Amino acid sequence: MLEAHERAGLAGQFIEALLQVPVLCCRAGAGELEAGIKRFLPDFMTNSFPFFLSREMMESLEPSVIYHMTDFAGLNFQMFLYGEGEGEPAPSASLYALVAGPYLAVKPDEPFCERILQENGQSLSLMVPFRQFCLGLPIVSTSVMIGAMRTAVKAVTGEDRDILYRHYEPREKAGQPPLYQGGGEEAVMELLEERYRYEKLMLQEVRQGNTDRALDYFRQFSRASRSIVRTEDPIRTSKNLGFSLNTMLRKSAELAGIHPVYLDIISSNFALLIENAYRMEEVEDIKFHMIGAYCRFVRTERLDQYSPLVRRAVTYIRLHLAEPLTLGQIAEGIRVSPSYLSRTFNREMGESVSNYIAGARVEKAAELLKFTGLPVQNIAAYVGFANLNYFSRCFRLHKGMTPTQYRNRKS
Repeated sequence: MLEAHERAGLAGQFIEALLQVPVLCCRAGAGELEAGIKRFLPDFMTNSFPFFLSREMMESLEPSVIYHMTDFAGLNFQMFLYGEGEGEPAPSASLYALVAGPYLAVKPDEPFCERILQENGQSLSLMVPFRQFCLGLPIVSTSVMIGAMRTAVKAVTGEDRDILYRHYEPREKAGQPPLYQGGGEEAVMELLEERYRYEKLMLQEVRQGNTDRALDYFRQFSRASRSIVRTEDPIRTSKNLGFSLNTMLRKSAELAGIHPVYLDIISSNFALLIENAYRMEEVEDIKFHMIGAYCRFVRTERLDQYSPLVRRAVTYIRLHLAEPLTLGQIAEGIRVSPSYLSRTFNREMGESVSNYIAGARVEKAAELLKFTGLPVQNIAAYVGFANLNYFSRCFRLHKGMTPTQYRNRKS
């Protein structure tokens, strides 16, 4: 079996081939990292811009966490630490680092380059060489880079688990606050413990579909998070916390029995919303909506209280709702006998497979009637009713009114 360092080399080749982002693998010492990273930078930059990684910062980093770092020149790097061997955590002396970068997240136009030079007190005579260097760098979105790094971390560690993601930016002057706020090491540890306690409580409530309690714990989790990590770009920090929150919520909903097909859709949509947000208030609103959405999804779609057989049957029905569905087709689709499926489904769900299908179709139709302007006959066909009259009878049976009355009723 390959050692971690060899797997890191292969992971680096994967990132370089996929994104054209240079990758460095070396010992996780401040000196080794500085020497390695500076190999990717022209002399005028190493002489004009201070290096962003300090010994103090390196000592604060943890293995198997993805760190997104933006340096003084606006260049992006992503890094994670890993042990030399496998399994047990390695002592700091045997830690290695995989660093991907430099790359840019935005196009380096003249205003961008001018701002960077002015912020660092550099002469505008460097504009031409600085912009030429930047134009030669790959431009990679944050979400794409995070995805590639998470794949790399899993390849190196051999573990398939949620991976923490943090974004740091350098201090402008030597006398600026340290990476963590809050006093000393003990205060930092207390804040970390508080943060993870509220995180755990929040995810427990999400798994139960309890929106109000989940949001209450999220507010406390957010306060603890803001006290720990300080960056020069609060919007980017908020976005990164949003990405991490999306991952945690997805995992919690999956533990509640939500099928991955649905979770892929909801998590992808929220990731796009977060990345495309431009204002801090917008990012924070998305987080609250995201928690509410996952909780509602758990309440309406959770299946963890049922046997694996019934979960497979319900998922099959939901994924094929618009198609003709019979007990035999469903049984064949999940590879079980129709009679066994019928008995088990009736016992656990308290209704027959055919009644559940009709109810699921009506609920989907009600959702479309409420939130879309589609004609009733189109909605009937969309949810699997070939006959409009039969659809109206089923709808009245479940909702006590016709589809048109349901659409026109006051909320």
